[in-house]
Amino acid sequence: MNFNPDTDLQIERLMTASPETIWRCWEEPDLFRQWFVPPPVEVTEVENDLRPGGRAFNVMKLPDGTLMENDGCFLVADRFTRLVFTDGVLPGFRPAPTPAFMTADVRLIPQDGGTLYHAHVMHSDSAKREEHEKWAFSTAGAPRLSSWLLSFNACESGTGTAMNTKQAQNLLPNRALLA
Repeated sequence: MNFNPDTDLQIERLMTASPETIWRCWEEPDLFRQWFVPPPVEVTEVENDLRPGGRAFNVMKLPDGTLMENDGCFLVADRFTRLVFTDGVLPGFRPAPTPAFMTADVRLIPQDGGTLYHAHVMHSDSAKREEHEKWAFSTAGAPRLSSWLLSFNACESGTGTAMNTKQAQNLLPNRALLA
């Protein structure tokens, strides 16, 4: 896959969880709500129909109370290995009424007894990339990114229950790449 530094963002993390556990965290709404966005943002609604043409939908509540709805479609859903989704297409591959913000390609690669979680997020232009980068991927967003990585702990443990701080610290990323 070609990475375009003008329009793309990516993150990698070596996780202790299996690809099956991480897939479950995409599949089950209660688990998805716990990890998908870093605090203080929260997911209030989610519907992930993990199949090609299935709905990729969530509503995020921002700290100021603003609700941000994201509606899209899964383009690829290779069980336990890959998810590709976009907001440029709605469920059933219907064209979205507004221009796409992004397409994401998430790969779950078995490695070292866990999973290399690789997310490549492609934006239609550099302004959208910059907007997304400011929110979560940049140096200014590093605290949010760290919170996101820690919030993944409930999913990674497979319990659906947040761990205590000491347990969560043991799950800090072995490798996180921001580009």
